[in-house]
Amino acid sequence: MTTLAGPAARPVGALRATGPVTTGKPVDNNVLAAILVTSLSIALMVCLPDLRHWFMAPTTLTGVLVGAEALRWFRRGVDVFDPRACAGLIGLQFLYLAPILNVALDEWVTRVYDQPVWRDALGMLGILNAVGTALYRVVVALPRRPRRRHRRLPAMHLPTFYAAGLALAVVSIAAMGYEIAIFGGIDGFVATMADQANRVKDMRGLGPLIVLSEAFPYVVFTLALVRWRKTLARNTVLLVLLVLALTVTQFFIGGLKGSRSSTLWPLLLALVLVNVTVRRVPRKVLAVVGVLAFAFIYLYAFYKLGGTKAIDEIRRAGSVQGAVSDTGRDMPMLLTADLGRADIQSVILHRYLDGQFEPVLGATYANAWFMFLPDALFPDAPTSKVDVGSRILYNPLYSEGEGDSSKIYGMAGEGIINFGLVGGVLSFVAFGLAVRAVQGYYTAAVAAPDLTPKLVAPVVWVLVTTQSSDLDNVLFCLVKYSMPTLLLVWLACRFGRRHRVRPLSAVP
Repeated sequence: MTTLAGPAARPVGALRATGPVTTGKPVDNNVLAAILVTSLSIALMVCLPDLRHWFMAPTTLTGVLVGAEALRWFRRGVDVFDPRACAGLIGLQFLYLAPILNVALDEWVTRVYDQPVWRDALGMLGILNAVGTALYRVVVALPRRPRRRHRRLPAMHLPTFYAAGLALAVVSIAAMGYEIAIFGGIDGFVATMADQANRVKDMRGLGPLIVLSEAFPYVVFTLALVRWRKTLARNTVLLVLLVLALTVTQFFIGGLKGSRSSTLWPLLLALVLVNVTVRRVPRKVLAVVGVLAFAFIYLYAFYKLGGTKAIDEIRRAGSVQGAVSDTGRDMPMLLTADLGRADIQSVILHRYLDGQFEPVLGATYANAWFMFLPDALFPDAPTSKVDVGSRILYNPLYSEGEGDSSKIYGMAGEGIINFGLVGGVLSFVAFGLAVRAVQGYYTAAVAAPDLTPKLVAPVVWVLVTTQSSDLDNVLFCLVKYSMPTLLLVWLACRFGRRHRVRPLSAVP
């Protein structure tokens, strides 16, 4: 059985070296969040007259509720990828900071017909978010029923894991070669991916091939991490180089296609995998990665919308001002659109409360599953979020297939589209149940002596990011980045003679 040795006891001297022991009780997260968030809201309203509006009351309440969850991340002893704490950090941005930034920066979703009174719409959304977040807090805080017997996953047969992983990597590389050949070689591939106007059209119908061709970087990374994990645990430079190699490779095979997630998602999964199998990722390192990812999201948006012409403009001018003018992408849009959903969700809620559309009763949720099925076999798929969203945002007279909305409505937004107010509120409950389940599995995987749950942990962890996503985004991410790992783990557990091996080093 593939196991990990238990962590060594910390020497008494090490405990003394950390400083004097304090007996004072730490401030409760709820109290601290109330003080910090309320103080920040008051300071912002003093400085910015536009924020002196009643929408700040429910928004601040939501910020206090979710801020208490976010503060968990800063507590000593809490894992840097603790699912509940990470969900709190994401929620603090999307539910509290983003709507305030919308008003402060006067940045709103464009092309919307009959725009609502934005601050009033944000106020109604704030009330929904406050109620939903309160229910979320109740769900995640419910006591867990103790398990009488810990269920252990089957042991992995490492030779089967390595053999299957290499085979999958070879097939994926071959698929990548075939994809490049379709576009006339490397030069043609790069030129096609850089053609912003026709990039999506040229890749239409290649979904399964793209999923397969982009699998090999993370598969190879996982194989290397498992095979040489003791060496990587001792040598930080090699570990950093391995992560950088994954990031660069993933950028060239996926990022050139205009998808920032093709680079960022594998990097995030890789860091979670490193954290649970090799060595703990320090908060400072994760903060640096976050800053670099923020810069990447900002700069890469110019390439996504303007292709290589936008990058050439930045090089020529030595600044991003020309690219900002050509593409319309700027820092306020990044903070409110890429890292927020408040304006879109407030429009959806306003339209619903005003009786301008009827909920589609789960149609977009059902449609998300149809993206994996051939159109020829299922020509009458349920209404997509593109059609529904286009009618809600841009033109209520759009017919099927006429709209072009590529917006992501977020968990609550899609809930309102499908089931109205009830759907919006219950989406927080569903998210709470998901975070609760992920928290339990991730905690057990970190402490488990077996390798199997640790390899599955990143696959499960991605669910904590679903608050800002729609169901189709979540399903596509799981299929594209998680299925290869699950397949390898299943094969290694199902086939091959299992035998006991020496205990492996604990994660430092």
